[in-house]
Amino acid sequence: MSLSEWRTYNPSIIAYSPDKLGIYELGDGERITLYYGYGKIRTRLLEHLNRNECPMARYFRFELLETEEECEARVQQLLHKYQKTYGMLPMYNERKRRS
Repeated sequence: MSLSEWRTYNPSIIAYSPDKLGIYELGDGERITLYYGYGKIRTRLLEHLNRNECPMARYFRFELLETEEECEARVQQLLHKYQKTYGMLPMYNERKRRS
């Protein structure tokens, strides 16, 4: 499976997202990756939005998976690929790692 199409990161769009286990990617206005995470998609996206944890996020996309282990492995795969390409982690993954 692969990531869905980019969607606008706002409550009315997030409300139509599945609340099933998976991974998600937050992107800025140019759809540049800011954060990779996992959990129940709708729940986690609304938590990020309500806590203003990724204020630069304007878009999101997701991929549904079956188990938490699959989610962890997929996020690690995406983070590894991003770091190999750009020499660093996405902005908010780096901040979370430091805190």
